[in-house]
Amino acid sequence: MEPSSGQYVEDNLNSEGQPLILEKPAMNKEKIRKTILNDIQRANNFFTSKIEPVLRTRHQIYEADREYYKRRFKNTAGQSDFVSFDFWSMVQWAIPNVMNSFFGGDEAVVIVGRNQEDVPRAEILKELINFQLMTQNKGFLVLWDWFSDAFQYNLGAIKIWWERVEDWETEKMEYAGQDRIMMLQQSQWCEIEYISPPDMFGMCQVIYRIGRLKSNRPVIEPVRVTDLRWSPEAKSLRDANFVAHRQTVTADHLRRQAQSGIYDIEAVERAIQNSSGGAVIFNQFETELNDELDQNLNEEEGARSLFELFECYAKVDINGDGMLEDALISVVGDELLRVTENPFGRVPIFTLSPVRDPFKVLAQLSLSEIVGEVQTIKTALMRQLLINTATLNNMRWFIDPNGVDLKDIQENRQFIKVNNSNPSTAVYPFPTNSLAPWTMNLFEYLEGSLEQWTGRTRYNQGTDSKSLNKTATGISLLQQASNQRIDHIIRVFAETGVGEMLRFLVELNQRYIDQPQVIRLKNTMLEVSPDDLKGEFDIDVNTERE
Repeated sequence: MEPSSGQYVEDNLNSEGQPLILEKPAMNKEKIRKTILNDIQRANNFFTSKIEPVLRTRHQIYEADREYYKRRFKNTAGQSDFVSFDFWSMVQWAIPNVMNSFFGGDEAVVIVGRNQEDVPRAEILKELINFQLMTQNKGFLVLWDWFSDAFQYNLGAIKIWWERVEDWETEKMEYAGQDRIMMLQQSQWCEIEYISPPDMFGMCQVIYRIGRLKSNRPVIEPVRVTDLRWSPEAKSLRDANFVAHRQTVTADHLRRQAQSGIYDIEAVERAIQNSSGGAVIFNQFETELNDELDQNLNEEEGARSLFELFECYAKVDINGDGMLEDALISVVGDELLRVTENPFGRVPIFTLSPVRDPFKVLAQLSLSEIVGEVQTIKTALMRQLLINTATLNNMRWFIDPNGVDLKDIQENRQFIKVNNSNPSTAVYPFPTNSLAPWTMNLFEYLEGSLEQWTGRTRYNQGTDSKSLNKTATGISLLQQASNQRIDHIIRVFAETGVGEMLRFLVELNQRYIDQPQVIRLKNTMLEVSPDDLKGEFDIDVNTERE
């Protein structure tokens, strides 16, 4: 008989003809700890030196940060703080088009059974996935944030995990016969804590805990890109040897996770006591994103103290057999709170990038850099235009203080005293040059370049029709050309992050739904059983726009 633990090799038999059992080496936690801490340090250094500056600049361009342009245009900063919002406008134009593609039709998910017996199951699974995505997780808002980060930073991320919550209550039965006790013992939702000796009638007092499944569903949450860490050599998060989700949690959260059996209780207490190792330090970019963050929050003692938690998805040799396993490791400071095999078998974080680089997680070129160049030039030109217009409308003058009374001029009096001189020689205008005649042509060139690079047309912006093609055919061709660019981005989203997310949701449902569930959907009751989720399915993402 094959043992429940260990491995055996059929060619190596003992004297009795039984296979030799090769026990797996024990887990070397100290070795794993050193490996993971080194991975975290490398990923943090890579993020601080390479990734954070890029994300920070892209965020400043998106918000048209005046301090950013103040540093770039020092000569005009004191005269005008005008900024152009071209990148923000482009993102706000693109996101509704993308959202309409995924949610404009009757259904966002298309699931088809591969075999004949899988066809009715596919319909149930499609309804279930749509319900979990749109209703239980408010999918419209989650995907809006996901797409917004994707366009803004060229990297949007969401994380999916399975939530299973059981509700247990203690009950007492004063008189229970043996048949009733056996029924309680056989129930998976009943745990007997105490059975009294039987009385003269064979009846017992029973104290037991009765449970119910309160929640059994996937959870989809947005992940801020500033909280992602990955190994520098990674081409994608899915293939990376190390990926971490950095979180800010309280001591209360850590202790509750330990009580639930997720974290090691002793490791949690050591991490909390060693606050200097796990306390949160907000970087400059985080404080710019949220100026309400307080570095002194860590001085507060007790359950509300904040700690920096790294949920790491790493490929490490857990059992020392020379093979890498997908591991899930939680770290606070120098303490490993848990080390276990990754139940998902992959990194449950899904990313989107409008401009892809197949060899980098974060592409160096993005829409931010493309549109940002035009936005920068337009900001500089508009500042010069505003300053020049203001100067022409409120001209400066040369004044001879010996020829006129300065006080009369400063107080804007109706009558100005002249000191025995010709006013035309005492006060004369400061010479001002008008704008170069080709300035407006340059603006037109920039707008044309922006349309070519991004696909956005002025027909979507409601500008003066005199500058546009008035024919129906011309308008249709221009809009088709514009749609081609955004349709390409939509298809990239569908084939990468969105498609992978939906396939992962199907896998999670097939794995974790282990008992029938009843869902109220559109005033009807949808009953889902584990058998309904079995089978093989083809999954497609509906990207048809109205």
